Amino acid sequence: MHSAASVICSLGHVATTAELRRRGVSPGALRDALAGGAVARAVRGVYVCAHADPDQRTATAAFGRISCLSALRRAGVWTGLDRSLHLQLPPHARGDRPAADRNGRPIHYHWAVPRFPDSRRSWLVSPMEAVWQAIRCLDEENAIACLESAVHERLLTVDEVRRVCGRAPARLQRGIRELEFTAGSGMETIVRRRLRHAGYTVVAQVQVTGVGDEDLLVEDCVALETDGEKWHGPDRFHFDRNRDLKTEGLGRRALRLTHDQVMYDWETTFLSITRVVDDAKREQTRRFGRVILHADDPL
Repeated sequence: MHSAASVICSLGHVATTAELRRRGVSPGALRDALAGGAVARAVRGVYVCAHADPDQRTATAAFGRISCLSALRRAGVWTGLDRSLHLQLPPHARGDRPAADRNGRPIHYHWAVPRFPDSRRSWLVSPMEAVWQAIRCLDEENAIACLESAVHERLLTVDEVRRVCGRAPARLQRGIRELEFTAGSGMETIVRRRLRHAGYTVVAQVQVTGVGDEDLLVEDCVALETDGEKWHGPDRFHFDRNRDLKTEGLGRRALRLTHDQVMYDWETTFLSITRVVDDAKREQTRRFGRVILHADDPL
């Protein structure tokens, strides 16, 4: 028989009384675990182990589930700039609720019956439910980035995203028609769409021999890399610079965009991209458009 603490850990560090009993944890074993400190009672009928994080403890104390953007962040899916805690509560759950958690982070409540129910976790909404909620909370460009990111992070399949899109609000329909599922990150989706809407030809995830996959190739002359924090830490410095050198050696310009340049300073960033693309196109015209005369060619 597994201990109460190990069963709770296997369920994601939070479990209800019913879940524990279904897995063979007796009332006596649960009392012993509580007395020994291996398990704590979060609220009536809900227990946590020592590994439960603050979001889980806040959700269980509210008799809710981690949902929407908060659920997606746990899976590494793009959620834009919102860092508030999102909790789903039953529609009949009323009464005063705290506006922020213990660290002062705002709490956003969703009172709703799940559209895509899932009983695997008592403290977490289903992946499809989280994405369905998120595209209603996010603006258009972040919602589309979220949908593509959910596939890239293997949280949902393309077919599951299509099901969610079937219930998407009208404001997202244009973006849904532009879904590509090629992006390696949400930021890459955002840059790709912004540049295309500005009239540029942009190809995503271009395979280049000796270089690997380039995030975005603009006008066939500038390789853009979107350096998010997840994949481009200090340990990537020399690897990334080597890629840039090889890209320049192929006759293309190489640019790297940071999260802040895209999300907080896009106007300046876009002007720089425009200048580099214009210069690269002129250089290509100069390089490939001129006629080379040999010494024995007649003038």
